[in-house]
Amino acid sequence: MRHPALTTKDKRGRMGITISHWWKCLPTTYRVQLVRVLAAYFTVILCVVGFNWLLANTGQPQTVAPASASRWLLAGLNRVEASEWGDFRWTDGNSQVCVPDVGTAPRSLVTVRLSGAYARGLGVETVTLQAGMAEPIQVPLGADLRRYTLLTGADHQPGADVCVTIQSVAVRDPNNPRWLGVPFHGLSVLPLTAAGRVIPAPSGLLVGLALAVGWLALLHLSGVPLLLATGLVVAISSLITYTLVGGLTPFGAGTLRWALPMVVGVWSGVIGLAVARRFPLRRSWLAELTVILFWSGALLSAFWLLQQISGHSGVWPLKSRIDPSPTWWVMVPIGCAILWFALGWRWLARPLQPVPVTIYTFIGALFLPLMFDIAVHGLDAPIALFRDSPYEYLRDTPYVFSDPIGFMTNFETIAPMLSVHGSTHPPGAILFLWLIEQVFGPGPVATSWLTIGLTALMPLVAVWLGWRLGGGQLALAAGMVAVVMPGQMIYGVTSLDGVFSLFIAVGAAAFFLALEPPYRLWLAVVAGLSIAAALFMTYATTQLFFFGVAAAAFALARHRQIYGWRMTLLMIVRQGAVAAGVIGLIYLVIFLLTGFNVISAARTATQINGEMMERFREYGPPPTPFLPPSYDYYLRFAAANLVSYLVFLTPWILAALSALYLRARVERWQPMWAALLGSLGALVLGMWLSGLFNREVERIWMFTYPLAAVVTAYYLTNGTIDRRRLIVYVGLTLTFVVIIKLTLYTIW
Repeated sequence: MRHPALTTKDKRGRMGITISHWWKCLPTTYRVQLVRVLAAYFTVILCVVGFNWLLANTGQPQTVAPASASRWLLAGLNRVEASEWGDFRWTDGNSQVCVPDVGTAPRSLVTVRLSGAYARGLGVETVTLQAGMAEPIQVPLGADLRRYTLLTGADHQPGADVCVTIQSVAVRDPNNPRWLGVPFHGLSVLPLTAAGRVIPAPSGLLVGLALAVGWLALLHLSGVPLLLATGLVVAISSLITYTLVGGLTPFGAGTLRWALPMVVGVWSGVIGLAVARRFPLRRSWLAELTVILFWSGALLSAFWLLQQISGHSGVWPLKSRIDPSPTWWVMVPIGCAILWFALGWRWLARPLQPVPVTIYTFIGALFLPLMFDIAVHGLDAPIALFRDSPYEYLRDTPYVFSDPIGFMTNFETIAPMLSVHGSTHPPGAILFLWLIEQVFGPGPVATSWLTIGLTALMPLVAVWLGWRLGGGQLALAAGMVAVVMPGQMIYGVTSLDGVFSLFIAVGAAAFFLALEPPYRLWLAVVAGLSIAAALFMTYATTQLFFFGVAAAAFALARHRQIYGWRMTLLMIVRQGAVAAGVIGLIYLVIFLLTGFNVISAARTATQINGEMMERFREYGPPPTPFLPPSYDYYLRFAAANLVSYLVFLTPWILAALSALYLRARVERWQPMWAALLGSLGALVLGMWLSGLFNREVERIWMFTYPLAAVVTAYYLTNGTIDRRRLIVYVGLTLTFVVIIKLTLYTIW
């Protein structure tokens, strides 16, 4: 017997009954958890919707400058040039400039800045402007820079985008085969909130939701308490909204497209964590290969996406260029590397002492990068950078004038006259090179060799941490991994960043160990001294704040059950206070003796760096030097930095760190290796989101490589060293280094 077809109302009723029955069958604990999860995600969604509505109706203009790196906004314009009125681009007679995702507004003011001085000399007297689908308007060109303001309506702009067409007579340049119309100096679009409410652009709302919900899901799946994760996402969203509403940082016309790599990256992490939790991977070669392939695909996809958005090619965003240098001489360092590794591989099965392991690691760290550099680039390669580069600190030593105290006293005044690196760093590097000249004489030879030697000490930090973490075998394995990591092998012979990183790495390791019982006071002092020395050479040292906070939090969580909350917290605060006190005391003495103020110098260096890197060409300097000039600028380099850094960590090391991350969650971050992994993750995450760096992080973040090497070496242990897996990891890494050496230019 056939039943009559169910109506829509009947179907809804049955669905409601099914859901009600399912809800009643759930245990009370699951019900509470589900309600909390739904409340958290609903709160974030509601906040994002509200923030988008607020931003759309605050009346902040969106600007497209001639120097915009978002090239897809500009059609039919020539390259950027400079004039007495600032940057400009010649139109080609029929050009278009777009500001996307403005929102649907009843009325919008569109302001176009054009100059007629050069155009009038070519016979171009008028220009026709068309905003959106409004009627074209012909206006005369003035002799100087002028603003032309057009009023559009919702029916004159296509949805949330506003495009302006600039048409004029165009003249062929006899010296350069291009068409010259009028000089374009910028465009801004301002929705008129007084004319009515502005509806946010759907694309902006979707990207905002994707980022906020994605970050919440990533934190939630990572084991962060749901309330804390929700609070973090809402607080950061509120802070971003405040900077936008208050005009502290412009949104930037290309922000949404530059946000796509972060959206893809965050949701890739969410999906990866969800799959790993649902289908836990065992330590088999197939599971390991799967994770390596996942990271390889993710990095290649990120490269492709970044290049599609930016319009770059080659190996951007790596700080390199394609420069094939094939040579059979590379077989010599490859053979030496194999012999060096074979010796260490045999030692792993024997009892070990600290001195032989230290000497063995230092020999590999010193000679292997040197041999590869000489084999590929020639005998003078180790001194080429300090000899040939106009950007290095060596040309700044004459400013010391045998008066280091006077140099520090006047450093902020002298800074704009120094080299690129000398002007954007503290005075320590210049004084270091000046001291070398006083002892060994001027020239790049002594400077280069001392720099290389000090950089070779950095893998010893991995040996030190490895020994404290798991004994001699782990120390030796950590040293071997640290030596062959691409960042150490490629940049160990190129610049002072290796010396800077040595002090930062020692400071991080000493502070991490200082938080371990029995809370040795001398380790806190060493941490303070190392960090103070590093801060005297590079402001990147400030990023250790993220590492220190994370290390203290992990130490408190790990040791409170043994020593109690009060005693553990007291000892952690004591160790932190000692380290901070040493740093503060050193810089107080420096200030009293020389007047050098490290905080003021950091502000000056930030301003100089911003002008030098053309950070302000689009939007001008922000109200405070530590804010990005715009959010599209911030997202552009945030994506580039993370991808470049992860490439130099290699997919197989990322696979090892991923496996340990999943294991650390299961073990509630209690083991010492888990605390080191978590602190390293907080350091990289903090540096990435801080926005302090404009690429080059493969070299600048070298101080993280010893920490990553220790954790990776731990992954290769299971009570005893799995030597076969170590051969695979070291072999893959050396192969990757050889490919980079033979195909890319990396002498910076």
